[in-house]
Amino acid sequence: MSVAVGTALDPAALLDDLLRIPSPTGAVDAAAARLAALAGDAGFDVERDAAGNVRMSWGGGDPARAVVLLGHLDTVPGDIPVRLAEGRLHGRGAVDAKGPLAAALAATSRLERRADRPVVVIAACDEEGASLGARHLRNGVPPAALIVLEPSGWDTITTGYRGCVRLSATVTRGAAHHAGPEAGAADCLVDALAALRSDLAGTAGRAVDRVQVRVNALTVDGAGGAESATAAIELRIPLGAGVDAVLGCAAALLGDATIAVHSSCEAVAVSRSNPAVRALARAISASGGRPRYTTKTGTSDLNVVLPAWQCPAAVYGPGDCALDHTPRESIDIAELRTGADVLEAAVRAL
Repeated sequence: MSVAVGTALDPAALLDDLLRIPSPTGAVDAAAARLAALAGDAGFDVERDAAGNVRMSWGGGDPARAVVLLGHLDTVPGDIPVRLAEGRLHGRGAVDAKGPLAAALAATSRLERRADRPVVVIAACDEEGASLGARHLRNGVPPAALIVLEPSGWDTITTGYRGCVRLSATVTRGAAHHAGPEAGAADCLVDALAALRSDLAGTAGRAVDRVQVRVNALTVDGAGGAESATAAIELRIPLGAGVDAVLGCAAALLGDATIAVHSSCEAVAVSRSNPAVRALARAISASGGRPRYTTKTGTSDLNVVLPAWQCPAAVYGPGDCALDHTPRESIDIAELRTGADVLEAAVRAL
């Protein structure tokens, strides 16, 4: 059962429009409003949920029969002037991940609007932060199939991610003269971080199979007659290691530091034989490519929603993920269009 097809979106024009409105994590309202207007004009049913996610539905019916395309609208900070040069569109978010989102919206707008099986494109908020948008979504009805929209290259499917723990570790010591014999709070914390790096991370094997320790910030506070030093730490956790086990090892290595965990997610992996991966692989082949598969060292919203939804899933999107978060972020327009073709064929198959 279907109704008339709406106006198909052009992925390059849509992406150009989205790139011109900055949307760093925590400041996506203007971009969300523009995206909602563009999707509504193209015939999508649009709503913004309590978490700030933009939900764009094509067709209707039982949510448990839906195909969900889950992207994100927020980006890391950093302005990159929007320009088209030598067939590449430059701008913050061109790859991560407004490009894949634009490809998915364009692909969906070409489909029949079915009354018995919706296709839902979601632009989540806060993916570059604590994934607050995805944490809200995971409480909803699990869909029939899920494609998470992250750059993998038009001929590559991502089937796994490491997990992540974001925490802070604080060491406190009585104030003492810096020329004295006693180690200060900062000295103690630096020594503990060195032990964490050498004993927990290791160097053997592939990066994706190791724990990675990243110190994102160090601060020292000497107020109130005591000195405290705090480190903001990310632990990237391989499949099979487990958040609790890695946290236990980290706590032992950090000694008497006070630890506060701010967010966590387990590593995830999907089977290449599940219907979402197979649909994408067939679509890549139909577009002239040879499907490739990868596991990424970072995390995505797949880590958050898949444990709750337990549905067929894959991660796909046009763009070179090596350009994520860099000042060189850009996407090849031809690849963007091919990615939209692949997504259209995959969703039709699902």
